[in-house]
Amino acid sequence: MKVIHIGVFAGLIALALLSNPTVARAQNVRNCAWPIEISPEGYGNATGPESLARYFIIPFDTQHETMTIKGTYPNARYFSFAVYQDETPTAIVGDLYDAQIAPDPGIVNPFVRPETETSQTRATRQPVNGTYTVVISRTASSSGNTIGVPPDRFIWVLLRIYIPSADPSLSGQSLTGGVPLPTVTLTKNGVSQELSPCSPINDLRDVTALLQDLFNGIPALQGGEGTPSSDRLWFGPIIIPPMRLFPNPHNKYIAMLPGDKYQPGRIIVVHGKAPGTPYTYDGSPVWEPARGFRNVDMRYWALCNLNLALPVTNVDCTADLTTNLQGGDYTIVISNDLLRPNWLRPNINWVRWGDEQYPKLIFFRNMLPDPNFPFSVQKAIEAGCTFDFDLPDIPASDATITAGQCASQVMGDYYPVAAWCDKSTFVRGGWQACLKEQ
Repeated sequence: MKVIHIGVFAGLIALALLSNPTVARAQNVRNCAWPIEISPEGYGNATGPESLARYFIIPFDTQHETMTIKGTYPNARYFSFAVYQDETPTAIVGDLYDAQIAPDPGIVNPFVRPETETSQTRATRQPVNGTYTVVISRTASSSGNTIGVPPDRFIWVLLRIYIPSADPSLSGQSLTGGVPLPTVTLTKNGVSQELSPCSPINDLRDVTALLQDLFNGIPALQGGEGTPSSDRLWFGPIIIPPMRLFPNPHNKYIAMLPGDKYQPGRIIVVHGKAPGTPYTYDGSPVWEPARGFRNVDMRYWALCNLNLALPVTNVDCTADLTTNLQGGDYTIVISNDLLRPNWLRPNINWVRWGDEQYPKLIFFRNMLPDPNFPFSVQKAIEAGCTFDFDLPDIPASDATITAGQCASQVMGDYYPVAAWCDKSTFVRGGWQACLKEQ
């Protein structure tokens, strides 16, 4: 029923857009703060959201000169603002992530490592939820905490929060890092209005307006992955991620296309070395490596399985925080079981295939790597190991081979090696038996 409802509303909205596209798009979203939340649950499951993140969205129409966002630094692994323009977001206009967002006067940014830090100051460190102010402006250029945007373009503003920390205070704000969502004030002709918080979020009309804007004129994706030419599957770095999926500018992506259909009696096995990341869930800062790592090689990594059909929904993810390691390596099994199968050992990570009627897209993300870490997806892209992928066209599974082979040379042991494998082979010999000839 959800798809039918979205189709009906999308048709009505399309008619409304014919008269005044910019104004109509704004009017079809409630005039309140953060009306849309993209997440793996409910109507918000669109454009491939992370399982351990939430994306809060608000439109910014051309009638207003500025949008002022005042917030409190969340207790989280990462947060950021990114601005996308046009009816299909063909460009990221500007962005700021946590460590780049200057605090209000007299406040410390908890995402910036102090110049001097001793064992004593680490032991006595207390979480400080200071405040910040970010301005989206149609009259000023980008500088500091101001993101300048074109004066005549409809804008979507996204607030991302990854891995909010545990909430021992029982504040009821665990998904937003233990702090309220930022306030939003719009200014028009010198008159400012602070928007009330949206309640509830994700009204079907709001989500429909967003999807209509993203996929305007595209009833379905085109083409198909086909059948891979071999059991070996390659993750290829994407030169420019599909802008219709609101790509995070602080992530870089490698994509694997496993074929149009699930192969009965088989599984996908993925194995690789895990880069060092922080463990912020207990309140540790982003510059401290998690137990078992000497360095913070990057802020975050994750593997997610998506339905490669509009509106590109999340099926399942595993990320650094939730992935079991053996000797610093991970093994991930993707299968069509309804629940975690009992033939998987506890140290093996499981990701659901999901509904078999949908082709799949497997994304592997690297976020904010240390510039000195040479084995990231970012380095593979810098080396030119890329392939083209943009919606609505679906590339063939084998389109990733050349880019994947190149990326594996750059990323070394940190490259995720993947293959289709018989379940019985895996049960008898583990990942080694599935990947030994790959």
